[in-house]
Amino acid sequence: MKNISVPRFKGWYAPLFFLLFLLVGLFILDDYGISWDESIQRRHGRVSIDYAAKKLGVEHTPLEPEWDLEDYQWQNYGMLYSITGNLLELGLGYEDDPYQHYKVRHYVCFLLFWIALIFFYRSIRLRFPERAWYPLIGTLALILSPRIFAHAFFNPKDHILLVFYLINTYTLLRLLKHRNWSSLVLHALATGLALNTRLPALIVPLTTFLILGWELLRTRPFPRKNLAFMAAYLPLSVLFLVPFFPYLWEDTLSRLVGAFSEMSAFNWDSYVWLFGDRISALDVPAYYIPAWILITTPLVYLLFIFTGLYATVAATMRNLRRVQLWKTEEQLLDFTQLGLAVGPILVVIILGSTLYNGWRHLHFVFPSFIFLMMVGFDFARRSWKRPVLVTGLLAAGLLMTAVQMVRYHPHQYVYFNFAITGEPLIIRFDMDYWGVGFRDAFLKLAEQVPEGETRSVKCEVWPCKDNYYALPPAAKEKLRLEGAWHRADYLMTNFIWPNTRFDLRDRKEHFAYPALELRPAGQLTIGVYDLNQARENQEKE
Repeated sequence: MKNISVPRFKGWYAPLFFLLFLLVGLFILDDYGISWDESIQRRHGRVSIDYAAKKLGVEHTPLEPEWDLEDYQWQNYGMLYSITGNLLELGLGYEDDPYQHYKVRHYVCFLLFWIALIFFYRSIRLRFPERAWYPLIGTLALILSPRIFAHAFFNPKDHILLVFYLINTYTLLRLLKHRNWSSLVLHALATGLALNTRLPALIVPLTTFLILGWELLRTRPFPRKNLAFMAAYLPLSVLFLVPFFPYLWEDTLSRLVGAFSEMSAFNWDSYVWLFGDRISALDVPAYYIPAWILITTPLVYLLFIFTGLYATVAATMRNLRRVQLWKTEEQLLDFTQLGLAVGPILVVIILGSTLYNGWRHLHFVFPSFIFLMMVGFDFARRSWKRPVLVTGLLAAGLLMTAVQMVRYHPHQYVYFNFAITGEPLIIRFDMDYWGVGFRDAFLKLAEQVPEGETRSVKCEVWPCKDNYYALPPAAKEKLRLEGAWHRADYLMTNFIWPNTRFDLRDRKEHFAYPALELRPAGQLTIGVYDLNQARENQEKE
């Protein structure tokens, strides 16, 4: 098995790979709509800028004069991304142009993901330095993860956490491999930035302390450098955290403790859907996150992920017989990624945390699973009798997923793998719960309206309005929003309310008169219904 031939990758292959993906991403970026939280995150940033300007003594016309960060409901959330987006918007003069200022945020979202992919590539290189094609395949697999790919363009919260968690993971692996002070400082910087996103980023510093602490207990001679690293790491991380978190500029320690305690106790009293069950977000079953990961990850990926989990856990169990967790540098990196992938899921299950629609709030663990997928792929190539078939199987999985993503475009965020079949998904699962597809629906509806005419649209949820305001001018001229049902020509909905799902299934009332229905890969996500026809039919009856 040691003589298995692999392709030789020259130094320019990786830069070409990333350049091509950058060009593809920039080309399709404007296809994606506005998600539910984008306007909220924009306001967060504006309130933070007002606060920072006041504290720094900068002359500044308040962006949100009715809000003060001292009393703001979301004061305890890191605002690095939101502040950046607003500063770019103001610098470019797009404050009063929703089409442009949302596009700026999508550029920032995507470019952050693109940068994070470079760090992911380097993470796999740390693990497989002699196999230059492994990092490219692993990075391609992460790109060809449909839900992760789509959220990279519009998700202003969970995606930003994924980006900085991924970078922070790389700096941890680099520290564990090189054990020098430059790696420690870089890791502390990445930790400070990651903690500026959301609370779950705490799993990285926790993992850092557990690994260094375990080595203090088990390694002889005594690793004094570990002790020095542990003493310096947390203060440096806080030092890098505070400048990008304006609310912490005063009374830092107590506000930091308050931020973590409030964020960990957050409740969302609503409902989520899984396998046709309507579940309280405050009391989701233990299988909720694992189930979502299983049904929205390509099946071939799952095969190699489970193989990587098996290989890593098996090695750990063998080492435990000698009261060790790892024996080699490679096993240490694998064990670390295992903890970073599985740890947050276990914490959520054990604490009974409030969970939102789908598993977007835990997308940040997925790069670690793809890392383990490559561990499983390598294990399979070395252990199975026909390594060429193993390579062919993964290649086929990547190709099939790419084809599916093209079919779904630009709605890859509602991707399900081939294990999910049967009755319509819209009545069994949360689909386009963030309303990102409203943009595509508006554009297609505008194409149906003759030049010089205008149609009115009633939005069932307010993200529909955000997508309207952010339309290109040509499409916006043909449509207008109407608040009253009896005056609107069309109703636009993403079916998030229980009654709409079942009325749609039975084609009751206006649902019997579709003017436009978005069906990525054949599955309904957004509907536009002709209210004039519905009223005419009702009058006849």
